[in-house]
Amino acid sequence: MRTNPKDYTDLRTLLDSLEIGALRYFLGQKGSQSDKLRYLQDKLKPIADELWGQGAPSIDCPPGYYSCDGMCVPYPCPDLSNTIATASTQTAKKKR
Repeated sequence: MRTNPKDYTDLRTLLDSLEIGALRYFLGQKGSQSDKLRYLQDKLKPIADELWGQGAPSIDCPPGYYSCDGMCVPYPCPDLSNTIATASTQTAKKKR
């Protein structure tokens, strides 16, 4: 299928704006990040589910993609176990 360059550019612009806007919202000063993450997940996950599953009740990621918390991504799920433990340790040290 041929791709229309203008349509592709419009889609890429929309996705770039969505990504940057979501990150700015999440990292902004007002409100808790937990609340902001829940808000973003409530709004964005249904769209991702629809696109990947095309309306199916469960998503099977295609070859070359990994399912991370029900989301298909082109990289293995990040292992944050050390990051969370390190952050807790650093926070405890700062309080002393």
